[in-house]
This record gives sequence, structure tokens and C-alpha cells, in this order.
Amino acid sequence: MGSAGTFERVDAAAEVIRRHCGDVPKAALVLGSGLGDFADTLAGAVTMPYAELPHWPAPKVVGHAGRLVIGTVAGKRVAALAGRVHAYEGHPLSTVA
Repeated sequence: MGSAGTFERVDAAAEVIRRHCGDVPKAALVLGSGLGDFADTLAGAVTMPYAELPHWPAPKVVGHAGRLVIGTVAGKRVAALAGRVHAYEGHPLSTVA
């Protein structure tokens, strides 16, 4: 899919996130193996399963939760990706990057 298609997919997911979470996060964290519990420490967290986000693939790896958690840590609004997809799961690099 071309860049216009990519922009439209990202914009659709971003709109759903804005509607559910309000304030825009100042940082994003991709939580790798062993760090998934960090998302549970965010204050005032809003959690969305990836399945609720348009065009957002769900991870197949055991232990990757597949949820977006937006909350506050050290006074900053952050987005934490608890679980991610990998190229070896069959996803194109443009999706996993």
C-alpha cells in the first residue's frame, strides 16, 4: 500500500485514540519482554486492546498483551504499547517499525 494509504490508516487509529484518551501523550514507550507490567503502574490509565484500534495488528507472541495504555508517570502523559508485532509473525516491516 502506498504512503497515502499508510497515512489514512494511521490517522484512523489516531482518531480513535484521541476520542478515548483526551490529552495527547508526550511520549510513547514500546514495552518489550519483561516490561509489560510497567503499563499497570500508570496513574489514571485508559486501556484499549489493539483489536479496538482500526488497522492495528495484534501480536501473536505469548506474553505480548496487545493493548495500548495511556496514563501518567512522573507527571507526564505517556502512551505504553504493551505487546508489539514482529516481522517474523508475517507483518511487513512498514507495520512493525
